[in-house]
Amino acid sequence: MNTPDTPQHHRTELRGTEGGLWRVSTRYSFHYFDLERGTVTRVPGKNAGPSINDRPRPLRTIDTVIVGERGQWTMSTDGWSDDIDYFWANTSEVISIDAVEPHDFPGAGGVVPA
Repeated sequence: MNTPDTPQHHRTELRGTEGGLWRVSTRYSFHYFDLERGTVTRVPGKNAGPSINDRPRPLRTIDTVIVGERGQWTMSTDGWSDDIDYFWANTSEVISIDAVEPHDFPGAGGVVPA
């Protein structure tokens, strides 16, 4: 749980009300949350395969993003679909939650962080 003396650039939990830009590192990937725009982007790590979530998607809910637990959230689809209500993420263990600057965000200046 975050306390008043928890540094603002490191968190143990992300609820979605914090605002700002956040990198959630899991065992196999990085997930970049833009809580100003309401999007999340997955960047697979070296041992992770590609996913349909490897681009910005509209964030629908944050269910669990807590260091030491599996991450769980949902994302809206790009438009109407008879087959899909929403996309979901069920990640490996969350290792860290860190604030990032706009220039460190995926796609900033054409660079995707590794």
